[in-house]
Amino acid sequence: MDKKLLITISLVTTSLLFSACGGGGSSSSEKTSLVPEDTTEYEESGENQETTPEEEENTNQESDTTEEENLEETSNEGTESSENETTIDISSATKEPYYKYAWHLESANSVLNDQGYTVNQNADINVTEAWKITMGLGVKVAVIDDGADVTHEDLKSNLLVAYNADDGTSDINANSDEASHGNTCAGFIVAPINSKGTVGVAPESKLIAIKQNEQSDANVIKAFEYAKNQGAKVISCSWGTENVSDIVVSELKSLYDSGITVLFASGNNGKSLDEDGLNDESEVEWVIGVGSSVENNDVGSYSNYGKNIEVIAPGGDTEESSGILGLDDMGEHGGTNQLDLVSNNYSFTDGTSFATPVTAGVVALMYAANPNITPAQIRDILITTTFKVGEGSQASYDANGFDEKRAYGKVNAGRAVAEAKKLGGN
Repeated sequence: MDKKLLITISLVTTSLLFSACGGGGSSSSEKTSLVPEDTTEYEESGENQETTPEEEENTNQESDTTEEENLEETSNEGTESSENETTIDISSATKEPYYKYAWHLESANSVLNDQGYTVNQNADINVTEAWKITMGLGVKVAVIDDGADVTHEDLKSNLLVAYNADDGTSDINANSDEASHGNTCAGFIVAPINSKGTVGVAPESKLIAIKQNEQSDANVIKAFEYAKNQGAKVISCSWGTENVSDIVVSELKSLYDSGITVLFASGNNGKSLDEDGLNDESEVEWVIGVGSSVENNDVGSYSNYGKNIEVIAPGGDTEESSGILGLDDMGEHGGTNQLDLVSNNYSFTDGTSFATPVTAGVVALMYAANPNITPAQIRDILITTTFKVGEGSQASYDANGFDEKRAYGKVNAGRAVAEAKKLGGN
C-alpha cells in the first residue's frame, strides 16, 4: 500500500477515510438520535465468540482463562474506583513471542537489525519505564474506526464492548478481504499479555471497539457519545477529513470538558496542515494531534505536520525499514507483510494511523497513574516530556520546544506517566 494515497473504506456508499490522511469528504449536519440502539455489553464467551485455532508455538491456555475470568470484574471498574498500579511482572510482557520485533516498545539492540532492517536503538517510546508504574488497569479506551476482528487471539480478552454506529448493532466485522484498520489500531493499545503475538502499550486497559464508516456529522457524534456513555477516558481516531465541521468541533470540546482525551492522526501526505482551506480534526484545539516517527528515530517523511500538532510517535516506514508490527486479521485475510518473521495473524505496517494508538496507549497509562488528571494536563505533560528527536540534522525547536515537522517531539511514555503520577500526589 502506498502510504501517500488515501485508504477509502468502501463498506457503505459514503465512507470516512481510515488512512489517517485526512480525506476531503463533505460533512452533513443532519440530526439523528444520539442514543445507541444496541448497548449490549460484548460477551467474550458468548455465541458470537468462535474458537480460533492456535497458530503460535508458544501458547499459554491458562493466561486466556485468567483474563476471561477477570473481564467482568475489570469491565465494571471506572478509573476512579480502583488502584491502577500494575500487578504484572514487566518481564512477562517482554517475553511475548513477537515482542522482540516491537521496536516501538523497545528498540535497543533490535533483532530486526540482524534481519537487514535498520532500527535506531533509541527509536522506542521508553514504555518499559512506564510499566513499572502501571499497565493501564481500570482504564477504558475507545477506538473509532472501520471495525475489528473480535475473535483475534491478541485482542478478544481485552474487548469490553463492540458497537456499530452505522446500524446500531454489535456487529463490527470489517466484512472485507482486506485487514481491518481498526483491528490493527486497537492492538497497539490493548493487546494483552497472554503468551501470544505482541503486546499493547496499555495491556491491562479495556477496549470499546466502535465501527463507524458512514460519513455524516450525526454518525460521528453518535460514535463519540457511545464511547463517552461506556466510560471511555481515551478515544483514538486514526482518520480525518481535513474539513471538520463546527458541530463536530463542538462535540470534541464537550468530550474535553467531560475529562475525555481524544486523539487524531495527522495524516500521511507529508504536507503542512496549515495550508489555506485545510481544517483537519487533528489540529482542533480540544484533541491531541499525532504525527509519525520512524525506525531512524526521526519524523517520517510521509507524516503531515502543522502548528497545532502536539507530538509524534512510532508509526514505522515499510519503504525504508521494517515498518511497525501490529495485529492483522486472524488467518489468511488481511495484510501479507509478515517479513517471514510472524504468523498471518500479525503484519508489519506504517502510518500516522498507528502512531496515534501508540500515543493513546500512553495516555491510558497516564489516566491509570492518575485517575483525576484532566485532558489539559495530559497535553501539557505529553508535550513537555518528549524526546527532542532530529536534533543535529534538520530539526529546529523553538523557545517553546516546537519544531515545524516534529511538533513538540516524540512521546516519552516513561517520563509522561511518572509526571502524571507525581501530579496526583503519588
